Parts: sequence; structure tokens; C-alpha cells
Amino acid sequence: MHWFTEHTHSLALRGTVVFLLVLAFAGSSVAAQWSGCYIGAYIEQDPIVAGDIELFERLVGKKHTSYMCYLGYGEPFPAQWATKVIEHGALPQIAWEPNDGLEEVRDDAYLHGWAEAAAQAEGPILLRFASEMNGTWMPYSGNPDEYVRKWRLVYSVLKQTAPNVIMVWCPFATPRRTIPLYYPGDDYVDWVGVNIYAVLYNDGDINQPAPDDQLDSLRYISSLYGTRKPIAICEYSATHFCAASQRRSSDFAVRKMGEMYETVREQFPNVVLLNWFSVDAASDGLADNDYAVTTDHLVLQTYRELVGGEYFLAQLSPLGLPRSQISETAAPMALSGRPLASTDQVAIILKGSRAEAVTGRVVLEALVGSGLDAYLVEFYVDGRFKALTNVAPYRASWNADRYEPGVHTIRVVVRDRADQEIASQEATVIVSRPQQD
Repeated sequence: MHWFTEHTHSLALRGTVVFLLVLAFAGSSVAAQWSGCYIGAYIEQDPIVAGDIELFERLVGKKHTSYMCYLGYGEPFPAQWATKVIEHGALPQIAWEPNDGLEEVRDDAYLHGWAEAAAQAEGPILLRFASEMNGTWMPYSGNPDEYVRKWRLVYSVLKQTAPNVIMVWCPFATPRRTIPLYYPGDDYVDWVGVNIYAVLYNDGDINQPAPDDQLDSLRYISSLYGTRKPIAICEYSATHFCAASQRRSSDFAVRKMGEMYETVREQFPNVVLLNWFSVDAASDGLADNDYAVTTDHLVLQTYRELVGGEYFLAQLSPLGLPRSQISETAAPMALSGRPLASTDQVAIILKGSRAEAVTGRVVLEALVGSGLDAYLVEFYVDGRFKALTNVAPYRASWNADRYEPGVHTIRVVVRDRADQEIASQEATVIVSRPQQD
């Protein structure tokens, strides 16, 4: 939900209703490669924590694996914010919005420069470009054909320059009939997202009670795309104060949030991210509801309990990452690559430095033999997971200045579609102390 407006739509099915998933996940690559669900939050406008990740996690009692920010198209890549999130061990989710319309989205220096900046991030990034396009409230709504053309342009540029970026196509839960019109196609989408809000009244109007179908909204998106793409609930919240009725609704929020988090855990194995929108929009004058998880004791306590189990993941790992364009990749370095180790199956190439005196940001590249049925490649430094990619050329960014001077071991693991290791390679390099100016 763009935080300047509020779109209160159909949002909940009663938790006692048991429905059959239209999807058959036996043998599905999405389900087979995923266990658990990442939890995230938008906290930049939370009135208590104001973007403070450590304070937020102390209050909710658990480390989160994704954080979100909004960015207008035309603004520079938020490198400082993204670095903070990545260094915390979480996935940045950037809602990148062309608020002046699709005309500003062109194949130009801004788009390519933004992509180059995103490529320098030392970790995967969720990029939610031009979301909620299926409604009427966004300036880039209304022309599905033009939207698809511009999405494909952005996707192609990002994938060429910054394959560490995971493109998330994200409609609002309603109106449903227009959602498929804006879908760019499987070849141009990494994850499919959806924004869902549980409210008492639509559009802040006490004469418009909101339908009770938040789970039905999730089921609809899952039925359309869930067998082919990971599903992310990019924005979710339940109101605990309604400005339209001028009354607290803590019990309503607790019921709805419990319904959502418990049902995702029990019935939606293809949902890989559930992100809470923690904003007191009523007090800020932005909209009609208080969604902040920190401003109501009962809501906060319930949230702590809901995310406290093992299913909602507290850290990223190669076993927990979905196999869909996740990588930690940098743009190609100007220097030619130097082979560190090579066999007929796998070669490790170092770009940007000499192996006997590595400093600064370099690129590790794995050359995989054509005889291998390679699906993804993992990179490790000194036995610690560094990056994962299924995008050839298989590359990972490594900032050697963050490592102690001395000998370090680089290891590459190649896996097939069954997630079995089919080849590996190791090499050693020597990190030298950075030269001081």
C-alpha cells in the first residue's frame, strides 16, 4: 500500500473455514526447495522505533529477515539503507514507484546507473517495482500494455547488470479482475507479491463495512501463480484503531493477524515472505487506521507469539533461500580474470585483484563445464556461505577488506535441480592489508 493513500478492500475469511488449495505442490519446484517463511516489516514510519531495527527486534522478540523502504522513481539507489539491512543479515525490500507515471521509465542513464548501484550491494535485494498497478489509485495504473512494456524494460536492465536483484511483481488484493491484465509473464517475474490489509471499513467510510476475505485474497493469488513462482505478502497489517468509527479494534486485529500467520504456516507452503506494515496512519493523517504493531500492547504480544516459532525464519541461509534469482553479484570488473583452480568440471576465476595480494572489492566467478546439469552455484569463503545464484555467468561479489590479512579459502559448490551437489572446487588466496593513503 502506498502510504499516502489507503485502499480498504476485501480482506478476510473466517479462520474456521477450511479450504482446499487449488495448487498441487507434490513435485513442485517451489515447494520442494523451500521450508519456512521469511518475516519482514516496514518500520521507517513506526512511531515507536522510527526505523531502528535493533529496537524493533527487541520489542517483537525475534530477528526479522526482511525490511522495506519506499523510493520514488528518479531517486538514487538507497545504498546506505540497503547496506544497513544487508549487514543485519536481512533482505532489503525496495518499493520503487514511478509516481510521475510510466512516461518517466525509459532506457536511459538513470535506469542503468540505478542498476549499477544495485549491483554493488553485497547481498540479494527484493525490488518491488510499480506495485498495486491493478487499482485506480496509482499514477501508473490504467494502461496494462504500457505497464507490461515498462516492467519488461526494467526487468531486462536489472537482470543484465544486477542479477542480485529479485524482481517482485505485486498487485493489491483487489480489484481481482484486472490483476492478470498487468502480469508481465513468467519470464519477466521472479516472485509474485500481494498487498493485503484487514480493516473494518473500506476507504474510511463507516457506511462501507469491509468484506471478510483476507485469506480468500491470498488463495486467489496463490491459485494464479503459486505453482510457478514464490509468493510474497509484501504488505500486510490489521487495524487496531479505526478513525472512521473512532474506536479501538484490538480484538479484531488479533483475530485477523492470527488467522493470517497461522494459515500461512499451515496451508501456504509457497508463501516465502510475510511483511508487516507497521505505521500509525491514523495519527499521521495519511489514512484511517493504526497498523503499528508497537502501539498496542495486545497486538504486540500477539505478534511476538505468532512469529516466535521455527517456521518463521530468523536468518538467511543457503538452505533457507528460495532458488529464484538469489545471488550476491557485482557488475563485471575491468580487469581480466585470473584462474585460481580449474578442472574439466569447475574453474574458479578471480577478477579485480591478484590471488597473492587480494584487496578491496573483487568478483569470484565459477565456470561450470557444459557436461554438468547445473541449476545453481553456491560460493563460500572460509567455510561460510557467501552467495547463491542460478544466473549464468555465475558470479559473487567479495569485499576482501572486511577479512583479516592472510590465507583464505574459496569454495564453489554446483547443485542440480534436485538440490544434490554434483561438483565442487576449492582455491586459496592471500588477503593483504589495504594500502593507506
